[in-house]
Amino acid sequence: MAPAEPVLAIEGLTFNYADAPRPALDRVSLRVDPGEFVVLAGGSGSGKTSLLRAGCGLVPHFHGGILAGAVRVAGRDTGESGPGQLADAVGYVAQDPETQIVSTTVAAELDLPLRFRGAAPADRARAVEEVALALNIAHLLPRSVATLSGGEMQRVALGVALVTRPPLVMLDEPTSQLDPVAGDELIWLLRRLNEEWGVAVILAEHRLERCLAVADRVIAMGDGRIEFDGAPGAFLAFAADARPELVTPLAQMFAEAGIEPLPVGVRDARRALGAARFVAPDR
Repeated sequence: MAPAEPVLAIEGLTFNYADAPRPALDRVSLRVDPGEFVVLAGGSGSGKTSLLRAGCGLVPHFHGGILAGAVRVAGRDTGESGPGQLADAVGYVAQDPETQIVSTTVAAELDLPLRFRGAAPADRARAVEEVALALNIAHLLPRSVATLSGGEMQRVALGVALVTRPPLVMLDEPTSQLDPVAGDELIWLLRRLNEEWGVAVILAEHRLERCLAVADRVIAMGDGRIEFDGAPGAFLAFAADARPELVTPLAQMFAEAGIEPLPVGVRDARRALGAARFVAPDR
């Protein structure tokens, strides 16, 4: 059986914003397969946002600059298709979701991508209802977007990204404006949609302690390049050695106590502590 076509394939991508002193992306190559949940790690200026923009066509169609290399989303070249044309292939949620909202009501906002694509009214109504139920925002449909809380706005923006049922959705720091409870709820909602809908997720985050436990894979960026690409546990070992600022607080405590492997989440921490209790003391 032939391998499935990747939802995102990037080959040798280098990108400079206009008048920028150095590349935002420098010879980046990666492949994301259907159904993967990928966490994108890295500090400010590492290239995370630029990579997401390139993956949905905002680079170079909206953010101008000099681009070399190739980006394909669900088999389509982003150089030939802009963000609007790629809406059924990739959904994108920016760090400030309010900048993406243009309609007056939630229902109208969710309907907009489908209307742009010329979908029939009955199909649009069904798709809006399905995504609203999946995100638990059906009660918000008649509401004015001006009355939404930060968490509600984030879910509506996610609904807009998902309403066309793309195989890939990308999010840029989606929990940055949310309180801890709302942030955790959003991460687990993404994982549920990833499992139930089969949508691949690429999630750029600073607060890695919230999302490593749900990730299949972590890609760490630095100076526009990929510095690490692998499993969450291996990422923590890499970060402890090469990028200590990316080590989660929980993993940092274990590292200071000399307990390995470093835990990805609370479940791993319990296992590690349980194993440590049965290690015979040195004599």
